[in-house]
Amino acid sequence: MGPARKRLRAALALGRLALIAALAIGLAAAFSEPTGEFESAAAAAQTTEAEETATEIESTAEETTPTTTETEAPATTIPPPEIHGVREIHVGRYGAVAYRAGVSVTDRAGQAELTVDSSQVNTDIPGEYKVVYIATSTSGRETRVTARVIVSGVTEEAVAELVAPVLEQIIREDMDDEQKARAVFGWVRKNITYNAGGERDGILDAAYRGVTLRQGDCYTFFALAKVMLEQAGIETIGLERVPARTEHFWLLVYVNGGWYHFDPTPLLHPAPNEGFLMTESQIADYDPFHWGFYYKYDPAQLPYGVKPAA
Repeated sequence: MGPARKRLRAALALGRLALIAALAIGLAAAFSEPTGEFESAAAAAQTTEAEETATEIESTAEETTPTTTETEAPATTIPPPEIHGVREIHVGRYGAVAYRAGVSVTDRAGQAELTVDSSQVNTDIPGEYKVVYIATSTSGRETRVTARVIVSGVTEEAVAELVAPVLEQIIREDMDDEQKARAVFGWVRKNITYNAGGERDGILDAAYRGVTLRQGDCYTFFALAKVMLEQAGIETIGLERVPARTEHFWLLVYVNGGWYHFDPTPLLHPAPNEGFLMTESQIADYDPFHWGFYYKYDPAQLPYGVKPAA
């Protein structure tokens, strides 16, 4: 081969090498520095992928989050408080009522508060009334129990309990019946204030009012004195003015072997002995208002065999 052909082959080989080198450099540049068009396409692809991912996450969240609906709340399982010991109550007229005595409350929800509504009860007037017990728990639950309150007339025991301390003060064991009667007469006259217009509802009721209120009309004076005298061991008989234009009440008492008139009510015109142990003739002569006589009564009121001292 001649020198010319050798030089041609060498030149071709160098050209191929240069072409290969140029292609290599171009490819490297293409991969290391993308064109703006390629970069925009890549960014768009990334944005689409991110949106799809966000949509998938949002869809999943919507499927797992609980929703609230307007449904009725389920009833509580905590039981209401319970009231124990409520019973029918019996009390004498004017008596105090221990509404809470023996009554208790249990409450699984906490400490319940017990209130008593006795607004309908009036112990001044005998009758049947209603009282309501109300237990309210800390959870707001409430229980109500209703009971009856029976108000009767004043009991003998209630009056005796009130009168006993008075008699202990004024009566001594060494006194005879006349002295005891004088002590009762003096205490009633001194401690009870006259007030017209009292009720005619029974001796025990009037005596109760007299010893507690310390006021009343002639019926109160008569009733309280009668109760006190009988508790002191002295026999008595109640008398009422008949016929008369106005009412009046007084007593016969048995002392010194006979029956004597006994009027503890203060009088505008002093009666014989000031109303203490008057005889039948003395009350017959007493006529301050010219009514025939002040102490007129029906002898039929007297038990058989009773005859006032003349």
